[in-house]
Amino acid sequence: MLIQSKYTKIFKSKDLTRQKYDELYDFAVLIRSHKNTVSQYVNGNLLHFLEYNKFQFLKAMRACFKGVIPSSFDAQLYTQVFTCYQNKFDAIQRKLVFETFAFKGFEFYKRDTKNHKKGDLKKVIVEKKQTPLSNCLTYLARYGNENTISYITSNISNCDEKKREFYSNILRCCEKFGFERLYNLALSKRKRIVKNYSEYPIEFKSLSFSGRCRKTRIIDYNSKFGSKINSFVSLSGFSRKSFDIPVTFNKGWHGNMKDYRKKNPDYEYTITFNEKEHQVNIHLCKDGERYIPQPNGNTIGIDVNCKHNLFSLSDETTYDYNRKLVNDFCKLSLEIDKLKEKNKDYKVGKRKQQKLDTLKSKMAMSEQQLISDMCKILQSQGVGHIVMEDLNNGFGKCYVKDKDNSDINYNRKVKFLGLSSLKQEVEHIARKYDIAVSTVHASYTSKMCPVCGCIEDENRPNQETFECIECGYKDNADFNATKNIKNRVCVTVLRTMLLKQLNNGAFEPKKLKREKVKEVLLSFRRNLQETARSECIESRLTTFDYI
Repeated sequence: MLIQSKYTKIFKSKDLTRQKYDELYDFAVLIRSHKNTVSQYVNGNLLHFLEYNKFQFLKAMRACFKGVIPSSFDAQLYTQVFTCYQNKFDAIQRKLVFETFAFKGFEFYKRDTKNHKKGDLKKVIVEKKQTPLSNCLTYLARYGNENTISYITSNISNCDEKKREFYSNILRCCEKFGFERLYNLALSKRKRIVKNYSEYPIEFKSLSFSGRCRKTRIIDYNSKFGSKINSFVSLSGFSRKSFDIPVTFNKGWHGNMKDYRKKNPDYEYTITFNEKEHQVNIHLCKDGERYIPQPNGNTIGIDVNCKHNLFSLSDETTYDYNRKLVNDFCKLSLEIDKLKEKNKDYKVGKRKQQKLDTLKSKMAMSEQQLISDMCKILQSQGVGHIVMEDLNNGFGKCYVKDKDNSDINYNRKVKFLGLSSLKQEVEHIARKYDIAVSTVHASYTSKMCPVCGCIEDENRPNQETFECIECGYKDNADFNATKNIKNRVCVTVLRTMLLKQLNNGAFEPKKLKREKVKEVLLSFRRNLQETARSECIESRLTTFDYI
């Protein structure tokens, strides 16, 4: 299906004069300096901006820093700062919560492990609860001040029923326990948390900057230049009325020049710098159509890992990455680590850095070719739908040993393999083969039994194998994960509770906490027999490995 989308086209400057380059560079330094100034201001008033959305934040910053930078750049600048601080705001909101804990019982080991025996205490199970008192303390921690009681008293009559009940609960708690006592308790927690997050303000180091241009003809042919420089990009918003940057226009890549002309122009662009050659790159955001395939044909689950192979499929086939490139990278990384241990001031030389960059580029090309070959084979098998784990949460910390039994931190290897951006790469290449890509939660895919639904750590006696402690089901750990990944899309109950459907018919995970995902899976296990009967032709079947 075709959808309206925005995509970026890159224009590289050609023979840009040193005067224009210096002017753009100085402006980028000004933008970066202002970003850091805004960052310092926001970091010093974290609590004030805690409940602000993007538009409220933009309005406040424009009022505070009026006239510091041109209006063509302020919206993009303040949006970038707000996006960077959004994680801090969310973290503070999560921390400013008072909860009570209720004892639920004990959990014991069900199988002998290296450090524990069967029957040993594993953990104490507690449940978090919200009480009227904890809700009152949470409100005071987030919004409380010395005039809170008078504010609530004057506004309680103008609120809806739900909010009136909430305010009434706060007044009752303050009357029972004393407002000053509760406020001081909430204030101490607020000060402690805000202090922890305001200690280190976010620092912006990049010289790239974004802006908006409202010129009808942003790209046009210039007959004064030769054949190498056949066009220019005309930007606005700078000190001069028009800032013309000579570029090379490729019709095969950039499209028709008429597509860059609008009746009501509003182009977004980003400028990056090539300091060695004193040239700039213009990343121009353009409206257009994009094809997204819809799920059709067979569905297959894919598990991504970095130890045994790159891809494991639910049909029990595997695709491995280039081991030679990885081994060369590991050897070079270990060599650099040893040199850094001997000399703390050691800096990587040009030759070694160039070798690392070459290995990274070769690895990226190798992975693209591997994904392309995999999609080609899947297309020939009638597969039209790939299901993967959501890789946005990372892969955690892991260690692998080389031939000399020297440990290497594989966080570096994960970056080398580019696993964090692998989903986008698979989506991009699979689109060419008319294959849709869905994602599911990564939680408990490797610990869950696809036959009985049991979720226990003891189901993984080692890294390579899966053995269910309830029903005895055995399988390779990677293949077991692929079946669970596939089931979360194919089983109606799991799909409804864990996923949300996109416009093209594919799925992505709902924003659920890990505990909520486990709760859904366990509830499905309790009703597994009924679910299996409803979704199977054979009513005697009580498992869901039929999918």
